[in-house]
Amino acid sequence: MRSHLLLVIIGTFAVLVGAQKQEGFISLDCGFPIEESPYSDPSTGLTFTSDSTFIQTGKSGRVDKELNKKFRKPYLTLRYFPEGKRNCYSLNVNRGTNYLILVTFIYGNYDGLNIYPNFDLYLGPDKWARIDMEGRQNGTFEEIIHRVRSSSLDICLVKTGPTSPIISSIELRPMRNDTYVTHSGSLRNSFRVHCSTSDREIRYDDDSYDRVWYPFFSSSFTYITTSLNINNSDTFEIPKAALKSAATPKNTSAPLIITWKPRPSNAEVYFYLHFAEIQTLAANETREFDIVLKGNFNYSAFSPPKLELLTFFTAAPVQCDSDGCNLQLIRTPNSTLPPLINALEAYTIIEFPQLETSLSDASGLTGSLASFFQNLTQIQELDLSNNSLTGLVPAFLANIKSLSLIDLSGNNFTGSVPQTLLDREKEGLVLKLEGNPELCKFSSCNPKEKKGLLVPIIASISAVLVAIVVVALFFVFRKKKVPSDVHAPTSMPVVDVGHAKHSEPSFVSKKIRFTYFEVQEMTNNYQRVLGEGGFGVVYHGCVNGTQQVAVKLLSQSSSQGYKHFKAEVRL
Repeated sequence: MRSHLLLVIIGTFAVLVGAQKQEGFISLDCGFPIEESPYSDPSTGLTFTSDSTFIQTGKSGRVDKELNKKFRKPYLTLRYFPEGKRNCYSLNVNRGTNYLILVTFIYGNYDGLNIYPNFDLYLGPDKWARIDMEGRQNGTFEEIIHRVRSSSLDICLVKTGPTSPIISSIELRPMRNDTYVTHSGSLRNSFRVHCSTSDREIRYDDDSYDRVWYPFFSSSFTYITTSLNINNSDTFEIPKAALKSAATPKNTSAPLIITWKPRPSNAEVYFYLHFAEIQTLAANETREFDIVLKGNFNYSAFSPPKLELLTFFTAAPVQCDSDGCNLQLIRTPNSTLPPLINALEAYTIIEFPQLETSLSDASGLTGSLASFFQNLTQIQELDLSNNSLTGLVPAFLANIKSLSLIDLSGNNFTGSVPQTLLDREKEGLVLKLEGNPELCKFSSCNPKEKKGLLVPIIASISAVLVAIVVVALFFVFRKKKVPSDVHAPTSMPVVDVGHAKHSEPSFVSKKIRFTYFEVQEMTNNYQRVLGEGGFGVVYHGCVNGTQQVAVKLLSQSSSQGYKHFKAEVRL
């Protein structure tokens, strides 16, 4: 198993990129009055704003006043959602950026009922976690490190029972893209600790990325500290405050052992170990130890650099055995001092398979909405906003029963919205269509009087044009008719639109078939509309580079119907 695992050492030669002055930070105090926003959190100096402009639903609440001294200011208010099954925050983010996303939930008996809520937390269409607050008087939180692949991110609360979902704060912190890299999925925080007897948690501005480091104390450890400056300038930039103390085993001859159980037990785990020698060693003293992750990895004879951070981490995920993960730092025979460790982190992999489509697939879309989208039967949110999509809004979208949101805003859709979609909207589907100037949000649109003559004229022109094209094709076929051949293949070849030579016949057969994508190509993604009739829209096209054709596309809401359209095709 060791052959495919890599332990990576990051030294002090790494390029420094600071995340100072909260650049790119999103800090939302949920339920906080917008007229009192923003404010500076007295305990951290972080600037928090009201969540009111990020969500249009829910109500504001406040923890019981007897708990005011117990919680930090961002956790004194909350937003709760007594109505609707699914309520979402929509956040603007930088595409392709690694974000630390921290969501906090504190009930605080805001409603005086002493009934702890439980509900589901979603990241877009994917379930992130089950939030069960029973007995959690100090609240709970969920944290992931996640690379976003679009310019927006939805954090959603889903009601699963009689209690109302609540949320206290949402915090997003942009991070370096060369840290916390995974083979797939995102990192869900298992723990992040600094070895110390202090009860102080460390975060911004000691940590420029606002990672929260909790103190880790064990009676089996001895703790050492230093007041000297520590060079923390490796890629991970662990805060100096988290490195100024370290744990060693009380029995100096025994290993330093740390164990934990991932959730679920078979989860893939990434771990990060942070070391710095903070003792001044005499000439005859050495500190050397082996790093062993039971069943996964063995690194021998490591000596922490003096007053300088060095980070070990797994470049590939590991799986621990049924007893959990077992980390051992084992003193070597050459060492006069026991092993030490300053801080450590562990994460499990969490997959968000439906959340986002890759950049190459989801941006810069043109032409009509492809029919393959109807095969995404489990998708819950479809965001195709701010592209260059044209044509009619397809009715098949209404058949995807799992969809709770369809965002088609900022495109060039035309015609009217299918009635089936409007019916789904009445049932709770969120349908975003703004920014389509030629789209009418009715199943049957009545143009203004000024435009009353336009459609019939265009339809007439298109009908004449189609007739001309049909007649022209008749003479083309008659002139270039291929003699019958008893040895001819039973299936006719498909014309390669992209590579056909101009000297070749325009068509081999009147019954030639084109693929959908070939039709897209010949019409330049349905760019030029010739007209619109009972069946749908007629587009201008070009075959073999010179042969102009009219392409009639059957509308999902055609008043003539598929059978009539098929009859015309055969004719």
